[in-house]
Amino acid sequence: MKKLTYLVASLLTTATVGMIFTGCIDNDEPYGIEQLRGAKAELLKSKKALIEADAQYKLALAEAEKVKAAAEAAKIDAERAKTEAEIAEIRQRMEAAALQAEQILARLQAEAELARLTYEQERLNLSTQQQTALDGFYRKYFTALDNYNEKYMEYVKAQKDLVANALDPNGTAYDAKKAVEDAVTTAQKNLDDAQANIEDYNEQLADAKTWKPSELGAKLTAYQDQVEENTEKMKLINLTIAENDNESEEGKALVAAKKALDALYNEEVEIPAYTFNADGTITIPGLTEPQEVIGEGWSYTWNTQYNYPGYNDALNALVNFKNGIRRYVLDDNDVEWTKAEINSLEAEKKEKAAEFDRLFAGWKMFADAYNVGAAPKYDAFMGYDELKKAVDAYNAQLPATQAAKDAYYAAQKAAQDAWNAYYDKNNLNDDAWNAYNDAVNAANEAYDKAVAAANKELDKTITDLNNAVVKAQQEKNAADSKYMTAQGLADKYTEDADLKKAAEAAKKVAEDAAKALETAEKAREEQAPKAQAKAEKANDLAAATLANAIADADKARELALNEAPQIAGPLLDAANAADNKVNEAREAYVKEWNELSGLVSSWDNETQSTVGVYGAIVNQVEEIDNEYQYEEEWYDGENTWKPYFSYSLFNQFWNEVNGSQWDEEVAIPECSVADVCAYPSSYMGYNIIALSNKIYGSYYCDKNDDDILGIPSAQLIPLTKEDIDKMLAKYGIDEMNYPGIYNSDFGLFGKTLYVDNRIEVANAYITNKPAIEAAFEDVQAQIDNLVASRDELYDKIDEAGKAVKAAEEAVDELNADSWTEYNELQRQNNVADAMITAISEAALATGVAETEQYTQETIDEAIKAIENKIEETENSIPGLEEALARAQYVLDQYEKQLVSDAEIAALAVEEAKLAMDAAKEELDAAKARLDAAIKSVEGAE
Repeated sequence: MKKLTYLVASLLTTATVGMIFTGCIDNDEPYGIEQLRGAKAELLKSKKALIEADAQYKLALAEAEKVKAAAEAAKIDAERAKTEAEIAEIRQRMEAAALQAEQILARLQAEAELARLTYEQERLNLSTQQQTALDGFYRKYFTALDNYNEKYMEYVKAQKDLVANALDPNGTAYDAKKAVEDAVTTAQKNLDDAQANIEDYNEQLADAKTWKPSELGAKLTAYQDQVEENTEKMKLINLTIAENDNESEEGKALVAAKKALDALYNEEVEIPAYTFNADGTITIPGLTEPQEVIGEGWSYTWNTQYNYPGYNDALNALVNFKNGIRRYVLDDNDVEWTKAEINSLEAEKKEKAAEFDRLFAGWKMFADAYNVGAAPKYDAFMGYDELKKAVDAYNAQLPATQAAKDAYYAAQKAAQDAWNAYYDKNNLNDDAWNAYNDAVNAANEAYDKAVAAANKELDKTITDLNNAVVKAQQEKNAADSKYMTAQGLADKYTEDADLKKAAEAAKKVAEDAAKALETAEKAREEQAPKAQAKAEKANDLAAATLANAIADADKARELALNEAPQIAGPLLDAANAADNKVNEAREAYVKEWNELSGLVSSWDNETQSTVGVYGAIVNQVEEIDNEYQYEEEWYDGENTWKPYFSYSLFNQFWNEVNGSQWDEEVAIPECSVADVCAYPSSYMGYNIIALSNKIYGSYYCDKNDDDILGIPSAQLIPLTKEDIDKMLAKYGIDEMNYPGIYNSDFGLFGKTLYVDNRIEVANAYITNKPAIEAAFEDVQAQIDNLVASRDELYDKIDEAGKAVKAAEEAVDELNADSWTEYNELQRQNNVADAMITAISEAALATGVAETEQYTQETIDEAIKAIENKIEETENSIPGLEEALARAQYVLDQYEKQLVSDAEIAALAVEEAKLAMDAAKEELDAAKARLDAAIKSVEGAE
């Protein structure tokens, strides 16, 4: 089975080809494809943005709007340039992704073909029965693989068509009409094939019901032969089609037409260089210097028109420059209208200047107060004097209030000392008893220690004496035992002198032990009574000592109790007197405190307003708000901006004051304007920035290229026109664009400069109208010539495209009969493959590996498979009919111009994706059936 095992490995390689192939779509889809497939609406929106931007630009020219319209057009052009740059990037990514997909497909097709060749070689080593059993499964698998590869490329092509249509404003790259017509043709063919298949399947079913087991192998071979015969015919038809495509007159014409179209796509069109006012004859202020608009060497092809520097860049450069020139045209009407407009501009300037002066005063107030690098100068603020007076009044009251507080806490301390003295003596009775109890407890503790020590010594003596007696008894018992043993041996062996000597020695040891025991017992009898008498004597002494100590404590207690009443009485009187002084000091302190608190914040019934420090702060905030507020536009309407302020410093100060009222350790705080001002440094910074943005614009933030505490230093310095011009020059902005930037980016100051410029322009227009109109005509001529060159190229491409289409139709007509025959042979093969699969799977299901082993059960299983195939195909008819109706509906909608080319391209992507997914399912099923068949053949070995 070695060869078959190698064959299985070969199949796994082929299966890996399929998995790699599907991976490039499902798991690692090229970035451009993934983005564009999921973003059809965005692509369509990009095209719409191009059209809308172009329409607005043309509208601006047609209506000759004033400078505001020109500025809007410039903005649109900038956005359009960005969009086109993004489109160019997407196009490049899409082309790269499609090329990668085609390269991957070519490699996978080569690997699939190698797998086929490998199988053809390996099958020669199999038996005829094994070949018969496996051939159908292999053919089905390779057919499914080819189909999936084909559907994959159709999917990639559909996405390329979608991108080409969405990114091409002129729609030259996609034939939507042919796409919808082909969709109807394909849907009709799929339906016709299914209906024809049902008829053939029924004929085969009727035949199958007459099969005999002995005939089944021949039937299988006949179906396989039919497939091979049809396949050979299809190869010949492919050769005929290829010959028609390349060698026939029609095919040669198509090749030539495609070559001509490709040449036009890559035909290089030169863009003439253009420098405005190259001869210096135009003397309008701001337009006196020559300016290069398009440099030398610019060109484009149809395929690279979005690359730099190409058609798109040239058109944008000319249009933007022309819009810049429009700033020097106030109106295309007569001179009298322009004079009236000058009067209107003078009035507008007066209004803007007044608003600027008002808010400039607020900006300067905050800027002066900010005082970079030092303490803020609060006297720069409006309302400072009122706040300063309120703070001074508070500080003037503070010493008296602090003195009253100090006196109150001093009286409190004196009273506490008096009461402590009284309490110290008022507890003499308790002290006497406490001293008595302490003495008695100490005496008892001493007694207990003495008795415990005596008893401990007695216990030790008795224990030692007893241990000595026990030890002596144990030694005597051991000696007696040894003696008895030695004497017994000596008596038994009377003639042995050594035993006799040993017995005598043991006897001597036993006698000595008996004497030692007697000595220990005698010592215990003599010393134990003496130890007992000593302990009793010590206990008697301790008891006597305890009795004496208790008697002494009792005498001391009685003496103290007799003296206590004469000491405490006068001390109680002194403590009560001290309490009266505390109450008087508290009343004085509260009075002073209320006076001080009122100077921080209180309500004045007469004026119905808050007074004190807080009232002055509120008044200051209200005065500054009213003077320096302005209206600003928000995304949802207008909003009144007022200077930022905060009562946080005052609240903190007020909390400190209140916290000090009843805290002896904390002095009542002094006050300064800095402690309570509603405009701390950070809020000053906010207001400087906000007012600077209003009067000078947010653009103005880097005059000195450094920041101070987060506030650009430029925003602390008054701005001049020279400053703005230097800044714009620094960023490389053309002088002709200065006025529009004044108006859009430099606040009220810039708007006054803009109005000044418009007045100057109006006067220049009156004087130089012919020169300005000539400048317009000169730039417009460049634009017209550039657009005409692209239109001419488009017309050529359009005609060449029509020639390609006509040639394709001629070739298609030449190949029509061949394709009809080819498709019919393919359909017949599909039916034959279904029959091969039915028999092969029936053999697999009934455990039959050799054709001569087929049984009636195998035939029954094959009949079931055919019936299932008929049912499956019949069930597909409604879906195929629906697909045909949908394709016809789309064609109808397209012919009525109710569906756009882009929508057709998007629909084609979705249809191709569904077809690819279905092919993937079919491929997976074919692979599973093939694996099962290989295992069955191996098992039969």
